Amino acid sequence: MAHQWQKIATLRRRIPQNAVWALLDQALYGISNFLANTLMARWLEPTEYGAFAVGWMILLIGYQVQNPLITEPLTVYTPNRFRTAPELYQQIVQYLHWFLTGLAALVFVLLAGLQNDGVFKGLYLGLAFALPFVQYAMLIRRICYANLAPRLSALGGFLYLPLFVLSAFILHNASLLNAFTAMLLMGAASLISGYWVWWQWSRVSQQRVYGATLPFQAQVKLFWAVLRYHWRYGRWGLPASLLWILVTSLPYVLLVRFHGLESVAGLRVLENTVAPVNSFFSAFNSLMLPSFARASSPANLERMMRRYLLLFTTLGFLFWLVLALLHEPIFRLLYGANYQDIGRLLYLFALVPMATWFAEVFFSAFRAQEQPRWITWLYVLASFSTGVLGWLLIQRMGLQGAVVTVLCTQALLAIAALIFWFRLGRQRTF
Repeated sequence: MAHQWQKIATLRRRIPQNAVWALLDQALYGISNFLANTLMARWLEPTEYGAFAVGWMILLIGYQVQNPLITEPLTVYTPNRFRTAPELYQQIVQYLHWFLTGLAALVFVLLAGLQNDGVFKGLYLGLAFALPFVQYAMLIRRICYANLAPRLSALGGFLYLPLFVLSAFILHNASLLNAFTAMLLMGAASLISGYWVWWQWSRVSQQRVYGATLPFQAQVKLFWAVLRYHWRYGRWGLPASLLWILVTSLPYVLLVRFHGLESVAGLRVLENTVAPVNSFFSAFNSLMLPSFARASSPANLERMMRRYLLLFTTLGFLFWLVLALLHEPIFRLLYGANYQDIGRLLYLFALVPMATWFAEVFFSAFRAQEQPRWITWLYVLASFSTGVLGWLLIQRMGLQGAVVTVLCTQALLAIAALIFWFRLGRQRTF
């Protein structure tokens, strides 16, 4: 028995604590998103949940814009260009965040003032409050990773989850929960958890000293220098992010245009139902790119690619089988009496993760071989496909047309990525 305990203790020492906290943090993030959408789908009327789904998509768009301009450069520059004063640099990045998201909040306030529909007016006002704070919490999470402190990020997730769920439950029982108040809750919970994490990190790094010792003019000069560096880094990643935004959001835009918010709610419900599958695959994805980048030869790289393709295809098929066969009890468990009439669409929509992650194997291979331009071209193709199919199918078939559009686009992206790799990628490796 003592020998067994010794082996367990040795194994525990070998497991990097940062990796454990990082995995826990990602799990909490996925659970929070899944639970938020599930509860809103159960508690809100379809029109209100459709508005919430539009707001959720806008928050994702905001992240896709922020990621190449702020988040990714932060993770690169913290241990590199600004390694002598990372705390001051991260403070400047936060100023940049508040500047950009503050402008976005003003735009949402103006949009709210132009709305005659009370649902959309409330949604835009809620986004004006929520987007800066939600993006702030996500930025603070990346600062923790840049400083090799994922534990604090995970603890922030532990704080966010009960804050949001309990406050949403209280408002639901008081009959005050709608798209507007849901956005307010997301923003408030994000602000509290994000500031708590930053406060904890400030205590550890004692970074408040740096900002006080630098003159104001020097801080302004450094701010513009950081802005230039971040734009120089992010201007190449921004087009790919914008194309991803187009591919992802266009079905929602067309559904709102032709069929209203209730159909948007249905598409968001389907996406939320398969979200745990995507979260599960993303855990493997975090290991895929660094593994590909360390490949010692083309044969070694393609061997790893085949393993990931087999993994994603096999698991994707098994997940599809479970979701397709058990769609009725799954929908009853997650959404109660709501949305039972669209559960049958899981037969098609549950195939989307398999196609998505099949393509992601080739995306990671392109990135590992420093050929991201092919990813941009692939998204150009996917954007064209979404636009043409979406306009033809969604206008005529509504939600079912949106499901077919999303599935066909992801399947086309997977096939095109395979062709691009064998025609262009593998010939230029090493």
